[in-house]
Amino acid sequence: MLVTRVSPMRWVKFRARVIKFVAKYKDKHITPESREKLRNLDKRALEEPGTLILLATDQKRFLGILVCQSFGEVFSIVVVRSGVRSKGVGKQLLRTALEMLGKLHVEIASDNVPSIKLAFACGLLGYGAFVRDNGQVVIQLKTFAELA
Repeated sequence: MLVTRVSPMRWVKFRARVIKFVAKYKDKHITPESREKLRNLDKRALEEPGTLILLATDQKRFLGILVCQSFGEVFSIVVVRSGVRSKGVGKQLLRTALEMLGKLHVEIASDNVPSIKLAFACGLLGYGAFVRDNGQVVIQLKTFAELA
């Protein structure tokens, strides 16, 4: 598995494919708002601090993606192909993002246990929670340095 950062120039090439991948493998946990922010992400946004797209691939086949804007304060998503879940793809994406960014904020629905376990395994710490309009409880997590 190879994890690479998508440059602003490569985003033009991969944008439609990434959006299609997210639509296919998102399950129920990626909000419509996050999908809309992904669709609206442009080359200029990828040049801003804290914004990146990582692709996990195996011989050009997408295994997973991580996208975050403004260190996750605007939005962040991780989507892994269903056939390779629980095989370390999400962990490698999240660890790579943390190495590159140094800090990260994520919001995870409380019923999304695999993503919560992933965040904790990569060193993120819970600091808050809120309830969405639809009644869903969301847990907020950040890197330790941001909480200290």
